[in-house]
Amino acid sequence: MEIKELKELITNNTLEINTQVWIMSDYSSWVIAKQYLNHLSTNYNLDLKYIDSIDDIPQENLFEDTNLYVYKIPELKELPTLNNLIIICDKAKIPKDKVVIFPHVENWQFIDYVSTLVPGVKKVDLEWLLTQYEFTYDRVTEFRYLRYLNDIKKISIFNTSEQQEIFNDLYNSGEYSDLSNLTIFDLSSAILKRDKKLTLEVLKVFPYIDSKPDVWLLSILLNNFKRLMDIQLNPLITASEMGISDKQYYVIKKNYLRVYTNQELIDIYEMLTRCEYLYKFGGLDTSHLVEYLVCKILGG
Repeated sequence: MEIKELKELITNNTLEINTQVWIMSDYSSWVIAKQYLNHLSTNYNLDLKYIDSIDDIPQENLFEDTNLYVYKIPELKELPTLNNLIIICDKAKIPKDKVVIFPHVENWQFIDYVSTLVPGVKKVDLEWLLTQYEFTYDRVTEFRYLRYLNDIKKISIFNTSEQQEIFNDLYNSGEYSDLSNLTIFDLSSAILKRDKKLTLEVLKVFPYIDSKPDVWLLSILLNNFKRLMDIQLNPLITASEMGISDKQYYVIKKNYLRVYTNQELIDIYEMLTRCEYLYKFGGLDTSHLVEYLVCKILGG
């Protein structure tokens, strides 16, 4: 399916949400994908649920399932047949007519879109602001588009006639002069190291890090503490037995081993597992999830 056709089906509320496979050309493609997910969630009255495995989707449900499941995976090798599932990946070994390829978004295209959100701000100012969200990862220049959009929303709530003045006030107050490059992985690392100072620094910018940072943090912490627990409680376990690379194994042993006692690791992992279960099957309010996780782990 072409992306234009997908857009038309979503706009007209005629898309059959069985299993959709969306291939991202790169990180910028998320700008489009995120909009489509939000439209699907709103138009079909479904709650977005980010999952770590297809097995997290209930096979039998006595009640109508009101979730739209989003599953991110590097490569899809086999197409499942489930309802309300969006699989987002970098590549897929399935027929091309079963996937939708989301294109790379050029900076000028992104700025054109942002201009529709804040038409009162000069385009030259929006172009300059984008440079403040630029970062280099593995020698590739990328942009924190989603965080940029989150910050733009602060301006978009004002009337068009006021937007340029609001932008100028934010600029003059230094709001854009020192944008943090801290990521969700910095927070996970800080928690694993029991580094309270770094944890507080990341928490200051945490709401702007990703599209759904609370849920991603829960998933990352669960995986990281599981790996740490496996190594610390079983020193003879190998990287291949854990299904991770030798480099990942070395980093865990070098940086995180013995920061927590064995019993603390077990208690933390059980707490994270309970939170994951409640999130996936109802009963967990994620609005203060990150604060809860930090307090439970670092607060002892």
